[in-house]
Amino acid sequence: MTGPFTPTTSIPAPNTTAAPAVMACGPFWPELDLGLLQKSIRVDQVVTAERLREVARSAVLDIMDELDIWRRDQVAAGFSTLADVPGRHQVDEQSDYQVRWMRAVQSVVAADLADRQLGQSARLAGMDRVEELAADIDVHRRNVTYAVRDFLGRSRVIAEAI
Repeated sequence: MTGPFTPTTSIPAPNTTAAPAVMACGPFWPELDLGLLQKSIRVDQVVTAERLREVARSAVLDIMDELDIWRRDQVAAGFSTLADVPGRHQVDEQSDYQVRWMRAVQSVVAADLADRQLGQSARLAGMDRVEELAADIDVHRRNVTYAVRDFLGRSRVIAEAI
């Protein structure tokens, strides 16, 4: 039975395969679990697996670029993966480096998805929703900066000229 309220099936159509739920991030950085990523960030829109993968791919590349010198130093010191690098702290059986890597990636993804939603909301919902989404985007972008600075052991202080 089908109708307007019939839930869509999650079974792939014949001759297709479901998108992998894990994305490789190179030999040094940990794999990214896209299902966990989607659950970890608040998304007020339907995001397809393909769209999430596209945004996550760009986010990982952005964070890789930010941390490239640090990664090179670790590889030169004999560490082949982020998990091999001794953390300054351990939380839930993960080093602070692993936790902050994931937070940085999540924040970039959340900011990008919210930014795209902002364009849609500007047309549909009015200025109140636009201002709310803009504030969310600013928080996500700030969290990226904090996660990268925390990862590198730098101060969080960001000063702007008035």
